[in-house]
Amino acid sequence: MNVLFIGDIISSAGREVVKLMIPKIKNEYKVDFIIANAENSAGGFGITKKVYKELIDIGIDLITMGNHTWDNKEVLEIINNENIIRPINFFPFLPGKGIYTRDILAVINIQGRTFLDTPISPIINIKNLISEGFFDKYKIIIVDFHGEATAEKMSIAHYLDGKITAFIGTHTHVQTNDAKILPNGTFYISDIGMCGSYNSIIGFKIEKIIEKLNTGLYNKFEPEKSKPYLFCAVLLFIDDKSFKVYDFKIFNEIVR
Repeated sequence: MNVLFIGDIISSAGREVVKLMIPKIKNEYKVDFIIANAENSAGGFGITKKVYKELIDIGIDLITMGNHTWDNKEVLEIINNENIIRPINFFPFLPGKGIYTRDILAVINIQGRTFLDTPISPIINIKNLISEGFFDKYKIIIVDFHGEATAEKMSIAHYLDGKITAFIGTHTHVQTNDAKILPNGTFYISDIGMCGSYNSIIGFKIEKIIEKLNTGLYNKFEPEKSKPYLFCAVLLFIDDKSFKVYDFKIFNEIVR
C-alpha cells in the first residue's frame, strides 16, 4: 500500500499547488490513499464546506485537522463526515472524531500540548488506545501529530515505535530534515511542512508578520497567495506483508 501524506494546506495557494501536484504524483507512482492536513485551508484559518468539497473532489481521501479546527463555524456542518478527523485529545463531548478506520488502515489525529492550548495530554488518549488493544486491530496505522515541539513529537513517536506504521508531524509549516525509520520499524518525521506560497512566512504575508514584530501590536495575519508555490509531502511505500514502511519519498518542491 502506498500512502501520500500532504503537509498543512495554506489557503488558496496551498489548494492550488495540491491540485497541480496530485495528478503528477499519481501518474508517476501508484498511490492508494491520500491524507492531507487542512486546518489552514480556508483563508489560512480553519476549513469551510466549499473548501472541504474542493479538497475531496481533487482526490484527497482523508482530511486531518489541528488547533485551527474550530476557526470557521462551517466546520460544524462537516466535522462528523467520514473523511475528516480532528485531534482525538480535544474534549470528548465536542463533535467529530479523532480516528479514521477502513479495512486494515487506521489514521489517528493527535495534537501536542507543549505551547498549544490542548485540553487533554496526548499520552492519556494513547494509553487508553493501548489498553483497548487498538494497535493490535489494524495492520497499518498512521499518526498525524499536530504539535509545536520536536522533543514532544520525538517522545511520543518513540513511545509508539513498533505499534504504528508512521508518525508524521504537522503544524509548524517548516519541513524538517529528520525523516527516518525508528528502531522498531516506525517511519518518523518531525514535520512534513506546508503547501502554500513559497515567498511567505509559514504561508502568510511577510510584511504583516514583520509589522507585528516591529510594533508588538495586534495585526491579523493574511495568507500569501502569490507564486511560486511550495509543495511538501511524503509518499510512504508500505510492505504488503510486514505492513512496515520499506521506502519513502519526501517532496519539498517549488512549483512555478
